[in-house]
Amino acid sequence: MSTVRPVCIAAIAAMSLCATSAAALAAGRPVQADAPRWSASGFGTLGAAWHDEDDTQFRRSVDQHRGTRANELDFGVDSSLGLQVHGALTPQWSVMAQAVMNQGRHGEWGPHLVWGFVKHVPSDWLELRAGRLVTDIYLDGDSRHVGYAYTPVRPYADVYGRLTYDNFDGLDATLQHALGDGLLRFKLFGGRTRGSVFLNGMEHPVPIGRSFGVTLDWIGPELSLKLSWGNMVSTRNAIYRELPFTLRHLASLAPGTEFAGQAVARASEIAGSNRIGYLGAALGWERGPFSLQLMATDMSMSVYPRFEGWGAGATAAYRVGRWKPYLTGSRSILDPVDRALDVPPALDPAGQLRGFWQTVHGYTRHDQTTIGVGVRYDFADNMALKLQFDRIDAKRSSALLDDRGFVTGPRSPTVFSATLDFVF
Repeated sequence: MSTVRPVCIAAIAAMSLCATSAAALAAGRPVQADAPRWSASGFGTLGAAWHDEDDTQFRRSVDQHRGTRANELDFGVDSSLGLQVHGALTPQWSVMAQAVMNQGRHGEWGPHLVWGFVKHVPSDWLELRAGRLVTDIYLDGDSRHVGYAYTPVRPYADVYGRLTYDNFDGLDATLQHALGDGLLRFKLFGGRTRGSVFLNGMEHPVPIGRSFGVTLDWIGPELSLKLSWGNMVSTRNAIYRELPFTLRHLASLAPGTEFAGQAVARASEIAGSNRIGYLGAALGWERGPFSLQLMATDMSMSVYPRFEGWGAGATAAYRVGRWKPYLTGSRSILDPVDRALDVPPALDPAGQLRGFWQTVHGYTRHDQTTIGVGVRYDFADNMALKLQFDRIDAKRSSALLDDRGFVTGPRSPTVFSATLDFVF
């Protein structure tokens, strides 16, 4: 069975529940007690962003095709609208579908299915789901799209904005048990990866990818803890298809030299697949008006020449009535493993291989820090206004883009953001 079919089944079933129940009500017929029960809800963000750094585009995540340009008020980076339909078929079976409309990878505004699954709860301690799902790595909720769930304007762009392969079509299973005064949950998941990133004027989708991982969290009345581990394996980027053959050919033209040894070694290191590994830990604490969140990640990418890095974020807030001022900060680094290749000028007179080698090492290189201050105002039930000022210090960045759409060198933009977040 195709991995897309569970998604379609869940979405169609959920929409059918709405139509069936709505038709019954319109005809004046009462819905039977044992009939499926349905509900609809939604969420959205109307956001505006502005910054002052020339030749720079600010993005909240690397799957966005474009970002906020210097001295332009942009409504596309943070704005979104989502609709969710849930149907309870029986006490054990239910379906859910969620579609989100936001700025897509090509700059278009069109809805895409984020969730679409069938859920079975055979007992109090076990939950099974099949369909389109999201990797469980967020402390404030199960999606990066619901802005209302987060205290700041957006989840840490330096960290979560770089982890965009978070959708998959597959299965997950959750075991849960009361522990102390909280709930302990253990989740296993796996399926076909969905997602894409946009770098250097090109979109990089996952042609064939598989995601799998585990999550362990404990949710208490004041303290929440989460550990997440995941892996995504995909086919190799076509950009490297001819590189091993080129390196071996050049090595044959300079036998016995240091370069020949380097070229053969580099050719053998280029694998046929790319593995992205993620290990994360997060802590959330809230007591009275005080709240604190800490998170840290370790990340690696086996795409040549292999990149290794880490990220961390923190938010502290204090609520005064409907107002909630906060401080937030994050840092992320991703560096390549050095792969020496000293090409003799005689074998590369135009410098093309040397230039390509530098591009490979710097393609997704990243070192960025963000410090922010903001205030959240919950002026009505399920509605909040947020104002936030961020200072970004990027030594090199693959989250920011220059005006051509390429990764940047040093940049220091000040970003002003305002959002209206709501759920209904």
